[in-house]
Amino acid sequence: MRTAQDIMAALRAPSANVLELTDEEIDGFSDRDIELLQAEFGATVLMKLPPREQVFMQWLREEDPGVYADLWDDDAALLVSLSFLQDFRKGGRGFQICELEEHDNYFFTPRHVKQEGAAALKDILARAQAGKDLAVEEALMFEIVRAPLDIWHFCHRFSIPAARGKEAVRALVAHDWLVHLPRREDLLQYIDE
Repeated sequence: MRTAQDIMAALRAPSANVLELTDEEIDGFSDRDIELLQAEFGATVLMKLPPREQVFMQWLREEDPGVYADLWDDDAALLVSLSFLQDFRKGGRGFQICELEEHDNYFFTPRHVKQEGAAALKDILARAQAGKDLAVEEALMFEIVRAPLDIWHFCHRFSIPAARGKEAVRALVAHDWLVHLPRREDLLQYIDE
């Protein structure tokens, strides 16, 4: 397995153009390794989505083909900036879907939780700590307060159809627990969290 230093040396070579990493290589990087790679190469190096995220994208292509097309057009290469590297670690957020132009965005941060939703979270957290099963809506609220997420990564992680995830969002909005901002322009203030 290549180390961060091996990869940095390869990227400095004149022939380097696109970085391909295995999931194991990414998981083996320390926080410092990622900082060094990003400090030197940042957004100037493209990387192919790692295998774990490619599996997700294949699921997305089948589960919600319009969203997949909105993300990638005809780009089968699945290239992103090296600046996303930390998001591809095991348990990471993945390539967050939050800038769709042709479809509604379903991207949420803890700031999207309304006051009524925050009050309901106390019960949801207690149920989760007690090991009780959560409804999809409750699990979604629980995950949103943990870290920013998009509905597709949430659904893929928990083997839930995307349509059911979107239905959960509509229910949470109707209960006045969650703010849903489907337009990309409205989400800009939330993306960098």
